[in-house]
Amino acid sequence: MTTEPEHTSPVPDLTIPLAVADAQALGDDVGLLAMQLGAALHAVAQLRDGGASTEDLERGIVVVTGLLERLEGVRDAAVRQHAAQGGSYGALANSMGVTRATAQSRRDTLVRKAPSLMERWATGSS
Repeated sequence: MTTEPEHTSPVPDLTIPLAVADAQALGDDVGLLAMQLGAALHAVAQLRDGGASTEDLERGIVVVTGLLERLEGVRDAAVRQHAAQGGSYGALANSMGVTRATAQSRRDTLVRKAPSLMERWATGSS
């Protein structure tokens, strides 16, 4: 029998570890990402509390959608660079938690297309 982790003890202060060099590389985007992540965590809290209004839910959807788009850009940029550096389909499959054939299909489809706006954002080339 497994037990679910308890989410009852409040966290008085939350720190996201980030090296100074990473923060500098991100520039102003570090604040944007922190705000989006904070808003996404707030949306989860509202869902768990069950007290979210439709307006709260809509705000949560907007924020999470924006964060997902950025995260997809990060993933796609990483996959593209993995391919450019000669990374194997097998290693990519392990990283993605999919079969080798699925990883190959996804990577091949991605590299045939031009980088998306969010992929360019992730690499700082937008």
